Amino acid sequence: MSKVALITGANGITGSAILEHLAKHTTASEWSRIIITSRSPLKTTVSDPRVEFIALDFSNPPEKLAEQMGVQCAEVTHAYFSSYVHKDDFVELNKANRSLFENFLSTLISVSKGLQNCTLQTGGKYYNVHQRPVPWPAHEGHPRLVSAEENFYYYQEDFLAEQQCGSNWTWNVIRPEAIIGYTSKPNGMNEALTIALYFMVNKELETDAPMPTNSAYFNGTDDISDARLIADLSIYASTHQNCANEAFNITNCDFFSWRYMWPRLAEWFGAKASSDQVFKKTSFKENETHLDVNLEDWARDKREVWNKLCDRLGSPESKSTFDAGTWAFQDWVFQRTWSAPLSMNKARKFGWTGHVDSFDSFTDAFTRFKELGQIP
Repeated sequence: MSKVALITGANGITGSAILEHLAKHTTASEWSRIIITSRSPLKTTVSDPRVEFIALDFSNPPEKLAEQMGVQCAEVTHAYFSSYVHKDDFVELNKANRSLFENFLSTLISVSKGLQNCTLQTGGKYYNVHQRPVPWPAHEGHPRLVSAEENFYYYQEDFLAEQQCGSNWTWNVIRPEAIIGYTSKPNGMNEALTIALYFMVNKELETDAPMPTNSAYFNGTDDISDARLIADLSIYASTHQNCANEAFNITNCDFFSWRYMWPRLAEWFGAKASSDQVFKKTSFKENETHLDVNLEDWARDKREVWNKLCDRLGSPESKSTFDAGTWAFQDWVFQRTWSAPLSMNKARKFGWTGHVDSFDSFTDAFTRFKELGQIP
C-alpha cells in the first residue's frame, strides 16, 4: 500500500531535505501524498503534484490543531517532526519545545488512525555536548547526564515512547550534529550560510579570515550532519521494521579537524586562512568556553560591506541574506574547548550505508546558495 507523509518544519533545513528526498527518490505508488507544514508561508523549489501544504502552528492546543489537521491528515502513515522554536533563555527554550511536540503528537494520534510511524528529530544536545565534555564518540546508549527538566529532548523522546506504548505504530528518533544544508528562504541556524557570509566579506575587505573559535576547538575533532543524509536515514529507519522503536545518531560518517578544513573552505571562496592560525590563549580549564574572535561583534559593522559586494557582483537580491547570518549561534558553537563527535556504529549495524564527505557537504551547500541567489 502507498504511504502518506507528513513533514513539519518544511521551510527548515531538515524538513525541506525530507521533502526533496521523497520528491526525488520515490514514486506515487510508494508515497501517494506528501503533506508539509510550516508556521510561515511556504517557499520551496520542489514541484511535485503529491505535495500539499497546510499552515500549522504547533504552539496551538491540540483541539485547535485537530480542527485544522483533521481532514487533510486523516490518512497520514508516516510523520516526520523537525520543528523547533528558539529561545535565548534555556528555561523558556525547554518549555516551548516540550509543548510544541506534545501538541503535535497528541493531535497526530487523534486524527491519523492509520499511522504507522512517527520520527522525531532531536540532536547532539541530547548528549549535553553543548554544555560539557562527554565521553566520545557519543553513542545512543549513552546515559543521560541531567534531568528532563534541563533538556527538552529527553521530554520529547520520553513522550514519544510513552504515547506509542501499546499502539500499532512505531517510533524513531534521529540525532544529528551541526546540520549542513540549505533552504529556499534563508533561515534557521545555518552554519554553512554564516560561514559563507564571513568568508565573502573578508575577501571583499582583503583581510584574513581566521576561524572565530579557540585553539582547542580549532585543533580538535569534529563532525557535521548533511541534511540529505538526515532525510535518507529518517526515511530508511521509519520504513524498515528492524529499526522500529530505535534512536539513531546521524553524521556524515567522517571526522575532521577544523585546522585543515577551515583553510580549504576559505580557499573555495578565494579568502585567506591558515592551518597555522595563532591564538591568544592555548590552555583551558574543563568546561571553559572561549573565543579569540567574537563573530557577533565582528558582524555589527559589516552589513554595508555586504551590500556593496552584492551590488558589485550584480546580485542585489542577495543583500537580505545578511539578515540570516546566525552570528550569535555560531559563537555559541565555536566557543567550546572540547570535542564531541557522535558514533555512527548503530545505524551501520541496522543496515544503513549513507555517507557524504564533509568538505563536499559544505561546498554543495555553498553552490546551492549561489544557485538560489542567496549569495553572489
